[in-house]
Amino acid sequence: MEATQENSKEFNPKSPFPHKEAFFPIIGTYFEAGAQHPMSRGCHKAIEAYVAYKGFHTESGYDPISMRKNVIEKFATLINARPSEISYVGSTTIGENLIIKALELDKKGGRIVTDDLHYFGSYQIYGELVKLGVEVITLRHKNGVINTKDYEKAITDETNLIALSSISTFNGFQHDLKRICDLAHRKGALVYADIIHHVGAVPFDVKQSDVDFCSCGSFKWLMADQGLGFIYVKDDVLHKLKRPWYGKRQVKNLITHVFPGDDMNDNGNDNHVYEYELSETTDGYFSIWSEPRAVIAQLNYSLSYLLDCTVERIVAYRRPMIDRLKVAIPKLGYPLLTPAESNAPLVTFECANAKQKLGPAFETAGIKASLYKGHFRIALSVYNDMDDVELLVQTLKEIS
Repeated sequence: MEATQENSKEFNPKSPFPHKEAFFPIIGTYFEAGAQHPMSRGCHKAIEAYVAYKGFHTESGYDPISMRKNVIEKFATLINARPSEISYVGSTTIGENLIIKALELDKKGGRIVTDDLHYFGSYQIYGELVKLGVEVITLRHKNGVINTKDYEKAITDETNLIALSSISTFNGFQHDLKRICDLAHRKGALVYADIIHHVGAVPFDVKQSDVDFCSCGSFKWLMADQGLGFIYVKDDVLHKLKRPWYGKRQVKNLITHVFPGDDMNDNGNDNHVYEYELSETTDGYFSIWSEPRAVIAQLNYSLSYLLDCTVERIVAYRRPMIDRLKVAIPKLGYPLLTPAESNAPLVTFECANAKQKLGPAFETAGIKASLYKGHFRIALSVYNDMDDVELLVQTLKEIS
C-alpha cells in the first residue's frame, strides 16, 4: 500500500530508522511501548481533523463512514485477512470474552487448553469458566517457554478451544501458532489468539497460521489509543457461533413499518413493525453501533504508517538493539527471561524487587521501563536507537 497523502506531508515511513521525527519529543528514554505506545505527530493531526469535523464549524473533509471502512481494510491487509472477517471491539479482552460467549462455553461447558504465558488479565476468564463447570487445562512454562509438545499432549478429542497469547506480554515468547492450529484442528478444536503484542510488532498472517479467532487493542504496536481494537473470525467458522449480542450495525437489511413513507400495511398483525436480515460477516456477529471515532482517525494514519514502512523493516532495525540487550544485561547479573530466538520487541530480565532496586536510578537517568516485583521489561520501538540501549546498559552497570 502506498503512503497516504497525509503520511507524505507529515513523514515518509520509508525513510531510514530511527523515526524519532515522526513523534513529538519524548521525555527521557522510553522503553514502555509494550504498555502504551507514544502518539505520533500524524495521529495527532488525524485527531485534529476529527475534532474539526465534530465541531461542525469547518469543512474538514472527514467522512466517518468511509473512514471506518478504510481502517478495517487496512487492518485486514496488515494481517492478510478479508475485510468481512474483521470487526471493531473495545479491547483485546472484550474480543476474547465475545468468542467465549459466541461458542457458548459458559452455558454448554467444554474443555479449554491455555497456558500461563497467556495474558494475566485473561486468567479471570478461565477461572470463572471453571466455576461454571468448564474443564480448563493450564500448561506451565519452563524457563519462559511453552513447549508445543505439551499442547500436543493436552489437546484431546474433547477439547473445544485453545486460548493463548501468540506473543507473551510477560517475556515476548512467541508460539508456533501454525503448529498449534494444526494440532487443534486435527482434534476438532478451535484456536483463539491474543495478538496485541504480535500485530504491528512482528509479521502476522492469519492465513499462514490458520488461526480461527484473534483480537487486539490499538494502543500498543498499532500506535493509536485505548478504547478500540479489532476482532478477527475466520469466515468458515462463523456458522459455529451464536451472536453474543445484537445491534443495529449487525443488520444487513432493515425495513420499518412505523415512520412516514413506510409501507404501513400490517396485514392484520399489530406486531408487524419491522423486518430485518442479519449480516453473515464478523461485523454482523460482533459489531455494536457506537465506536470511538477519534481512535479510528488515529488508526487510519498509524496503519498506513505500518503498511508503508513494513513490519519486516521494523523487526530488522530492532534486532541489533535486542541482541545487544540479550548479551550485555545478563552479564550484569540480570538473567534473561526472554527466549534467545524471540523476534518480539519485548525483552525481560529477572531482578528481585525491581521497582525498589532499579526505580531511583532509572528516574535519575530518565529511563522509563516496566518494573515489576521480580523482573523488568524493556520494549523497543521505531524511535529507539543504540544510544538508548547503551544508556540502559550503563545505568545498570552503575547499579550493579
